Amino acid sequence: MKLSASFVLALVTAAPLLAEPLSRADAVRIALEANPDVKKAGENLNRLRGIVTEARADALPELKLFGQWTRSRDPSLLNSPSFDSFPPDFTALLVPVPGSLWDGYATLKQTLFNFKVGRALKAAKLATQSGQEEIRRVHQAVALLAVQAYNEYVLGRERVRVAGAAVKQKEIQLETTRNRRTAGVATDVDVLRFEVDLENARAVLLTQEGAAELARGRLNAVLVRPIGSPIEATDGLDYQEMTVSPQQAVAAAWSTRPEVQQVDLEERIRDHFIGIAKADLRPSLEFSGSFGWSTRKTQNFFDPDYQRWSTGFVLTIPVFDGFRTAGKVAQAQAEKNKVTQDRIALENQIRLEAQDAVDRLNVAKKVLDAAELNLKQAQKALSMIQANYKFGAATLLDVIDAQAAQTQADSNRIQALYTHANARATLRFVMAQDPLDPAPGVPATPPPAATTLGSPDSGT
Repeated sequence: MKLSASFVLALVTAAPLLAEPLSRADAVRIALEANPDVKKAGENLNRLRGIVTEARADALPELKLFGQWTRSRDPSLLNSPSFDSFPPDFTALLVPVPGSLWDGYATLKQTLFNFKVGRALKAAKLATQSGQEEIRRVHQAVALLAVQAYNEYVLGRERVRVAGAAVKQKEIQLETTRNRRTAGVATDVDVLRFEVDLENARAVLLTQEGAAELARGRLNAVLVRPIGSPIEATDGLDYQEMTVSPQQAVAAAWSTRPEVQQVDLEERIRDHFIGIAKADLRPSLEFSGSFGWSTRKTQNFFDPDYQRWSTGFVLTIPVFDGFRTAGKVAQAQAEKNKVTQDRIALENQIRLEAQDAVDRLNVAKKVLDAAELNLKQAQKALSMIQANYKFGAATLLDVIDAQAAQTQADSNRIQALYTHANARATLRFVMAQDPLDPAPGVPATPPPAATTLGSPDSGT
């Protein structure tokens, strides 16, 4: 039997989209490949490399080829004030006629000595290194964003799981109560209360499902994919031990953070800019030369008699420029001083971020320990009360309260795992490490020994 094309199309359209298995590491990789900020940072690096090429050109010879054809008629001799004193027979022969002139030559310029070229080239190379550090900074920021978005989606799915388990639990309890009513040991009010409680649980489940779908949309947005793309998260909110002191976090951040490397490079660049500004009042030496042919007839090209050439050296010694250079130097020095203040601000920011990240991690660990203990107690209490309810030793409200406590304890544990996972990723980001947790069996990179910001050991 043959199936029509429309029927096959309907089957394909009706089939649910298969969710793509996605690990946390895959999410980071996809985000780094597609994120616009990463691509913009790469293009900025290409621009800086172009500046290096441009700066290098000032130190290389400049060679140009010229070709020119001129057709002209010049009556200037006829307009000479002494023309009328010439003999008439002679002036009759001085009739201007148009003529052609062909020129072909090459020019060469080469800077032999200049205080600007070397510093400009060094500054451009340092700017390229700063662009590479910017790419590293953007990579870490996007990786952290991807990890947090992935964790949020996993949290949403876990909350759906908890809410679904609560619904199943209440469905079982409702069925038990209905059986007890049939046996004459429960009332219609008891059944009604469990029915209302079940519907409330189903409403919570729908809310959590909506929140999970929104988290999935945010994750797809970070991955630069269609918002509705299905995802099957393969990683959970697993606990991993991480112990770092604030001093270790600060030391690691100050030794490897891209922002620190950038401010160091910026200071060195500004030093070169000051030297470039001062070079306007320093001597420079250039060589220039040209060689070619100039002739009225094209067949005389390459004839030695029609060669034209020139060569020379130009030495420039500035004497006084109206304090223009002094103004440029003052501006460059002010820019250097601003970078120094940026370093001080960055130092305080790193201290604050490190302290905050360590504190958040420690608090998350304590909250997680309390949530784990609370969940065990709530599960045990619910089991005991459900058993007592079957034998009439517990009330309906006791069961509902115990179920609510167990659901809340499970939700608190999931929230604590989520908070701890994000705190780990943030601390690793602050320390300029990969926000992803190391793979099982791979030891985490130990932070460097504690150093004091601003000391020689810290490179400032």
